[in-house]
Amino acid sequence: MGSGVIALGLWNTIRIVLILIYSPQTLITQELAGNRAGIVGIAVLLALFALVVVILLSIFLYVGKRARDEGLGKKRSPFYIAVIVLLAITHFFSFIYSGSALIGIITIEEVDVLSLVVSMIVDATAAITLAEMCWSAVMLRIYGKKNTGKG
Repeated sequence: MGSGVIALGLWNTIRIVLILIYSPQTLITQELAGNRAGIVGIAVLLALFALVVVILLSIFLYVGKRARDEGLGKKRSPFYIAVIVLLAITHFFSFIYSGSALIGIITIEEVDVLSLVVSMIVDATAAITLAEMCWSAVMLRIYGKKNTGKG
């Protein structure tokens, strides 16, 4: 499952970058692009965007690596389980957000129905996978305590 989470992190990174490429108006407005101060603002905004993408990818890589280590029986930290829960909750709320936009509760300009449906499917799959990973990690620890006396 660790490799799957790493792949999920790569997919999320690609998805975010593609959203920015195909709909830059979400971050860059005409008013910003029309003047010199706006161009500096856009550069700062893109740098912050890149930082967020790197942090997001790093979180997925961390969780995936720790899950692989736990699967191999190496030393493990319980912190990554909390990170898994946080990621699962994030994907769950993203699923709710896309569903709300799809049925019209939340209005999004120039909404693409197919994009929302795909986003919902990916987010639901990610949330379920992360929840299963969390469950597996917890059960592995419980099983280890019962059978070996170690946790």
